[in-house]
This record gives sequence, C-alpha cells and structure tokens, in this order.
Amino acid sequence: MSASQTLGGASRCGWVLGPSLDKIIKNVAWRKHSHLVSVCKSALDKLESLSDDASDPNSCSPLYGLSYSDAEFLLQPLIMALESGSPKVFDPALDCAFRLFSFGLIRGCEIKDNSSIIFRLIDSVCKCATLGDEAIELTVLKVLLSAVRSPFVYIRGDCLIYVVRSCYNVYLGGHSGTNQICAKCVLAQMMIIVFTRVEENSLPINIKNVSVSELLEFADRNLNEGSSIQFVQNFINEIVEAKDSPPDLKLSLGLQNRCNFPEDKADEGYGKSVDEAADLSWYSKIREDGFMLYKNLCKLSMKFSSEENSDDQILLRGKILSLELLNVIMGNAGPIWRTNERFLNVVKQYLCLSLLKNSALSVMTIYQLLCSIFWNLLSKFRFGLKSEIGIFFPMLILRVLENVLQPSFLQKITVLNLLEKISQDPQIIIDTFVNYDCDVEAPNILERY
Repeated sequence: MSASQTLGGASRCGWVLGPSLDKIIKNVAWRKHSHLVSVCKSALDKLESLSDDASDPNSCSPLYGLSYSDAEFLLQPLIMALESGSPKVFDPALDCAFRLFSFGLIRGCEIKDNSSIIFRLIDSVCKCATLGDEAIELTVLKVLLSAVRSPFVYIRGDCLIYVVRSCYNVYLGGHSGTNQICAKCVLAQMMIIVFTRVEENSLPINIKNVSVSELLEFADRNLNEGSSIQFVQNFINEIVEAKDSPPDLKLSLGLQNRCNFPEDKADEGYGKSVDEAADLSWYSKIREDGFMLYKNLCKLSMKFSSEENSDDQILLRGKILSLELLNVIMGNAGPIWRTNERFLNVVKQYLCLSLLKNSALSVMTIYQLLCSIFWNLLSKFRFGLKSEIGIFFPMLILRVLENVLQPSFLQKITVLNLLEKISQDPQIIIDTFVNYDCDVEAPNILERY
C-alpha cells in the first residue's frame, strides 16, 4: 500500500483529510504560513492515532466517527487554509471540503450561525469566491451545492441564506459566462432540494436534477460559451448523483436518523394524507426555512432601480434571477404547496405582489417569466388562488390580446404560446369557465378570450 493510501490513519475522515492536508503543506509558502504548516502537521499526527467510533450517535460530532473535540481540531487547519489567501492552498482545501460533504463525512445537527465550526467552514468557502478566480468559483459552487444536498447536514436559517447569497454573487459578479450559468443552475438545484424537503418534511429525499437548457429558456443564452450548457449539466449531475460514501453507509444513516435534528409538532403530520397535514398549525424548521427563503426571493424580485441609477443592470439581473428561481419552485410544487393554507397565503402575500409590481415593467424577459409563473399558478394552484388568477389573467394575457397599449410582437407570441398550453388542457378551460364566466361576481375570462 502506498504512502498516500495510508496517510491520514484508519478513520474514514482520515482517508479524505490526510492526503488533502499533505497537499496543503506541500503547496503553502512555509515562511509566510508557518503556523498553517504546523497545524496541518499536528492534524496529520492526530489522524494517525484515530479510528472510527460510532458509539455516541447523539453527540452530533461535525465529523463522522470522531469525537466533537477531535473533529474541531481536524477541521481547523482546513478553515485556516481557506483563509490563507493563497490560491495554491485553496484547491486542495476546497476539494477536501467537497469530498467531506459528498461522502457524508461532515455531519451536524443544525447549522445556522457561527457557533458551529461547520458554519465557519462554509463561511471560509464562500469567501474564496470573492477572489475572482474562475476555477475557484466553480469549486466553491461545487462545495456549496454538495453541502446543501447532503442529508447529513442541516443547513438552515442565516447559514442557508448566506449560501444562497454567495451563489447570487458569483452569478452577478462572475467574469466567465460558464461560471454564471453554473451559479444560476446551482441555485436552481438548491431550490429544488430545499423545497422538495419542505414538501416531504424530511432531509433525506429523492432529488430531481435541474435541466440547464430549460433554465436558460428566458435569459442568459448569450452566456453560453460553446459547450457551456453540456458542461454545466454534467457539473450539476456529478454533484447531485455523487455515489461515493463511507463504506458503512447504513451505519451513517442510522446515526443521522438518531441524531438530534430539530423536531416539533409538524412532524406529527409527516406520513399523513395531504388533507390531514394541511390542517396542522405547527410547522417544522425545514418548512420554516422554506418560508423564509421563499419570502426573500420574492422580496429580491421586487427591488427596483433608484431614480439616480435607473439603468442598474446588476439589480435587473438579480431581479430576473429571483423570478427564475421562483418559477423553478412553483413549477416543482407538490400537493402540500398547492393545498396547505399557510403555503397558499405565502404565495398570495409575496409572489402575487411581485407579479403585480413587475407586470408594469417593459423588459421582455421579465414578462416571459411572469407568464411562465402564471402558467404554473393556473395549472397547479387555480383551486387555491381563484381571485388572484382572476386578476392576473386579464392583466397579463387579455390586455395583450386586446392590444392595449400596442404590445410588442414578442409579447403576442409569448401570450399565444401560453394560450396554446392552456387550450391543450380541457380541465383548465372547464375550470376557468365555471370559476369565472359562470360566477356572477367574477370577471368573464373566456368570453373575452
């Protein structure tokens, strides 16, 4: 067995940490970062004496099979490497973080503020993206998505918002078109993961991969640099479908299930029918995080340029990205989103207000996104959003058909494409007729249509 295979001792975490710490030592400038070298060597020595110990599943140690104190000691050099300011050191440190998350070796009961060493690790990873190095940006996105994807780490609250904001910053400030597409797709994949968990009220879920080509339907096709779309799709698939794991995955899953992940009365409804679950007045922290993230996206989509800077392209791109992510969420909404009163109230209070405010803009991409979101509302939420759909149908669709204010050719094409979708679903037409044209207090939609 080679030295690289034995480096790091007998523990599973050591198999990942050992070679990475060795690379950090070799790549770092010893004179400038002598303390980092010393800490890495101490960690390597420590790893040689450790082996996996799964005897205390309730300890919620940050590293699989190790005590809390040992885990903090071993993660500290990784954080120091990420904060060293040396790109040569970032590469092995980020790769190590990615593999620790992907293999399920990093665990945590609840990661929401800087009291957790995993939060500090994620914070250090996010800060690496600010250097403007394209390769580092991609690796940062890779680490962040693997962290959100992992069912062994409960990233929530401020930590979740921080991760999303960091990906936003890569998208808005990235110098490479490929990296910007990657950042957008990573965000979309995060939305699918977070809101699938909201739907199922569980961390372990089956994850649907985002489609890069579909995500670029309305915006950013100009960022495609040759084979960027295929590259990004492979990039996302590699992270989401990562199969590597500790050899004893069943034990690891058992530890996770017994670890003190937050529970509250919402979990009493898990496994019940949708109707039963919809009556619950208490919600799990997983769902509370979903509410918080959804509200923040809606608020971002409602930001407008100031009079002093009316042509703020960064703000406009951020608005469009927020609407795209909201479109992804609504397009993947399950029965809980469509029937639960509290979820519907969030849609009414925040998303509908965003649609209303943005409908006044003349940006074609925004109009197309509004129509796409409206289609999702009409096809999936029409029973819970009757009055709202009754407002948006004339505002987005009928006013264009009736040629109010002489809409552009692209607007008309967008509306005709939407109407073609509607006409292919007889149930939507019947429901629209019954809910509006047959209701004396509702507007006659099909009569005008």
